[in-house]
Amino acid sequence: MDHKRHEDLIRGEDIISKLPDDILIHILSLLETKDAVKTCILSTRWRNLWTLIYNLSFNDFETNDFVNFVDKVLSCCQSKDIHNFPLDCSDIEDSDLSRVSSWICFAVDHGVRNLTIKVDIVEAWHGWPFDMPQSILTCKTLVKLRLESLHNDFFLDIPDFKCFPSLKILHISIAFPDASLMQKLFSSCPVLEDLSIHASYLYLGYLLMFDICVPTLKRLNIRHDVDFSDFEGISEHKYVITARNLEYLCIQDGSLTSVVVNERPLLNEVNLNVGVYSLLIDDHEFEVSRDEANRVMELLRGINLTKILSLASCSMDALGLAFDDDMPTFPNLIRLELNIEARFGWKLLPYFLESSPNLEVLILEMDYLLTEYIPEDFVNFESKNVPSCLKLHVKTIEIKNMMGEEDELQVVSYMLRNCVVLKEFNAHISDKAESKEDLWREILMYPRGSAACEIKFL
Repeated sequence: MDHKRHEDLIRGEDIISKLPDDILIHILSLLETKDAVKTCILSTRWRNLWTLIYNLSFNDFETNDFVNFVDKVLSCCQSKDIHNFPLDCSDIEDSDLSRVSSWICFAVDHGVRNLTIKVDIVEAWHGWPFDMPQSILTCKTLVKLRLESLHNDFFLDIPDFKCFPSLKILHISIAFPDASLMQKLFSSCPVLEDLSIHASYLYLGYLLMFDICVPTLKRLNIRHDVDFSDFEGISEHKYVITARNLEYLCIQDGSLTSVVVNERPLLNEVNLNVGVYSLLIDDHEFEVSRDEANRVMELLRGINLTKILSLASCSMDALGLAFDDDMPTFPNLIRLELNIEARFGWKLLPYFLESSPNLEVLILEMDYLLTEYIPEDFVNFESKNVPSCLKLHVKTIEIKNMMGEEDELQVVSYMLRNCVVLKEFNAHISDKAESKEDLWREILMYPRGSAACEIKFL
């Protein structure tokens, strides 16, 4: 800070107002639009600065007389290059939808890059569509589009030719997605790389059949929310994914949706929380058939070339039910995260280890939350031969939420004894464990196959 500015500070003078316009405009663009507008009363210098901001954000929950406020701001806006335009109309009247469309058209006409549209129509029946303006289809500057609605759908009249010439990121979060429209939308984006689909409050009888064929796709997130009060059994939803360049896949679904991955892409990371939550099985007293559970095994076969794999407890449950000594091979897998739940215990771990010859990092998390731990029903760890990955590659092992049960300690002892190149073993002891100190002492006494192994208690 130079001497003059230091003196200005001492005298309490307004240093910020002396900054160049482009810096002030940048600062104002980081504020909520309603707050940026308020700066017009500060002085003559500030009166029109806010009209040049390049980020515009509107939320009808935070703004009085919302519709007129948005109209007024946009009529004063002088920026010809809008970076971000989040528009949250969570409580909009049907009569104002044409104004919402005009706001979207304004953003498109002003070179918007990132556009978020959240629309929920007051007193509209579930699934009522909001018609999107056609101009958005040919917007050359739009890179990221997010469509959100708790109760309604979005409608676009998509032509046969390619649209969204620059769109790389598409996130859709709606109650009742129109599968045919969505599928046409996906295939109309020639450079799409990141796709997220969140279907909320799906009711029994509403069927989703998605064929996602996007050669440029690199990231895919799929999430289905389960309505616990209306849950009546396994869903018949189905996704067929054909994306040879896919690098990241995350699926969260509690109704065992069928997901088929074609072309066995060279994935970097896969996170699966696919199955039926134990709480639903217990509360609704129904059984999952082996054929239904086999959907998760089929999904594994399609993603077996991934480098990182994480499986939640419901996925492990389904695999435990479907498993018939037919575990696919994971030749590229270097990091494996498994949730070990009391329903099936350690049944699958030996097969995962034997099928992952290049594994380097193994993370296990004990889950006793939803299912009561019954030692006589628990499947203990058994392995006839030491898997090659333990002898050649595994360098880090981490076990979370340990209770100090006999089966856990059996696995810890086996791993420490047979992992020849192990460098780090981390044990997270649960606060519910009876005696952490006794556990620490017992684990430290186990023989180690690697002299370089360091044991840490977290």
